[in-house]
Amino acid sequence: MVDFRPFRAIRYDTAEAGRMDDLICPPYDVINPSQERALRARNPHNMVRLELAEIQGAPSPTRYADASATFQRWQASGVLRRDERPAYYLVRQRFTHEGATRDRFAIFGALRLEELGNEVLPHEHTAAGPKQDRLALMEVCKANFSPIMMLFRDAGRQVAALRERVTARHPEQTFTGDDGQGYAAWRIDDPADTSVVRQALAGQKAYIADGHHRYETALTYRDAHAADGEAAGFVMTCLIDFDDPGLLILPYHRVLRGLSDAQFEYLRDRIAQIFLTEKAGVDLTSHRPLEAIVAKVGERGPAFGLVGQGGEGPYLLTVGNAALIDKYAPRGPENAVKDVEAWILQEVLLRPVLGDDFPSFVTYVHDGAEALSLVKDGTGQMAFFLKGVPPDIFETVVGMGVRLPRKSTYFHPKLPSGVVINSLSGSL
Repeated sequence: MVDFRPFRAIRYDTAEAGRMDDLICPPYDVINPSQERALRARNPHNMVRLELAEIQGAPSPTRYADASATFQRWQASGVLRRDERPAYYLVRQRFTHEGATRDRFAIFGALRLEELGNEVLPHEHTAAGPKQDRLALMEVCKANFSPIMMLFRDAGRQVAALRERVTARHPEQTFTGDDGQGYAAWRIDDPADTSVVRQALAGQKAYIADGHHRYETALTYRDAHAADGEAAGFVMTCLIDFDDPGLLILPYHRVLRGLSDAQFEYLRDRIAQIFLTEKAGVDLTSHRPLEAIVAKVGERGPAFGLVGQGGEGPYLLTVGNAALIDKYAPRGPENAVKDVEAWILQEVLLRPVLGDDFPSFVTYVHDGAEALSLVKDGTGQMAFFLKGVPPDIFETVVGMGVRLPRKSTYFHPKLPSGVVINSLSGSL
C-alpha cells in the first residue's frame, strides 16, 4: 500500500526572504551555469543555493558544506520556518503550451519509501553520478529540497472532489516563475481532508515521472539513517492524477550523427524493412507541422517523423512490418511496450544496426526546433520526431514493470524547487 502522509513543511517566510517569484528555482538537473548565476543574483535567498545545480566532474571542496551552512543560517534567521501542523500542499501550475493555457494540479506530501517495483514503479534506469551528488547533499542538509514527481490513479475521484473544494478558497500564495508560469498554493491541514487523501492513495500505486535518481538516493539515505527518526523513511513527493487535464508528456526526439557511410546505408535499409515511408506533406520552416502530423497519425499507432541531413524530407513513418517488431518484443503483458515509439527505435532499429554502442550516435533533444536545426545545418545525419507517450500507454507499460528507454518522456512543465522543504530529521 502507498503510504502518503501530510508533513510539517519548511517554507519561506516572504516577509524575511522576499517574493516567492524570486525564490523558487528549477530542479537541479535542468539548471545551466548561466541560469544559476542569474538566480543567485535575483535574490540572495534563492533556492538554488540549497538545491545546487547539476555538476560535471568533481564537486568543489565546499559545495555541500556551504549549502548546509546556508540552510541552517536561513532557519535560524527566520528566512525559513517550519509549519507547526502536518499538511498536504496543493499547487496549481498554470502554463501555456502551443497557444493553449493549461492548469496542472499536484499534491505535495511525504511518501513512505518502498523498494522499487511493487507499490512504487519506475520507468527508466539511472546513472551513478547524479545519485552520488544528491546523496552528499542529503547527508549534510538532512532535507529534501525538491519533490519527486509521481503519477497516481484517482479511481474514486475522491482527491478530485477535495481539490475542487480546496481551490474554491482563496489561495494562500500566488507567484510567478521566471518562465511566466503562474502558481497558486493551498495548505490542506484539516484532519478530515488529510484523511481523504491518505485513504484515496492507500490502495493505489505511484508511478515515478521525474526524480528516479532522487528516489534511489532516498532509499540509500533511509537505510543508513534508520535510527534518526521516522522522517528518514519518507521522501517529499508531488502526486499528479493520470486524469489531470494539465498532464503533458512530451517526447524526446532522436538526432543521429557520426555514422559511417556503411552504417548510414544499413540504417536506411533497416528503415525500409520496418516502416512504410511516405512524404509528410508539410514544410520545414518550423518543426511544429511535422510534430502535429506525427501526433495525429500516432493516435492510431506508432508513428515517426524523419528528416534527413540538410532538411531532406520530411517523411512520415508508420509500422509496415509488425512481425519484425513482434520478434523483438517481450512476451506476456510486457508486450505492450511495442506501442512505445522510443522502444521501437531503440530495440528494433538502432541496436540491431549499431550494436550496444548505439547511444554514442544519438543526441536526445526535447526541443523540436533544436532537432530540426541540427539536421538542417548538417550537424545531424537524420532526425526522428516522436510523439509523447500517451498517459494510458505509460500507465499500462510501466504498470507491467517495464522500464522504458532513456529519454522516452519529458514531463512538462517541471516542478519548481522552493515551494516547500521536507526535513529528514525526527518526525514528519
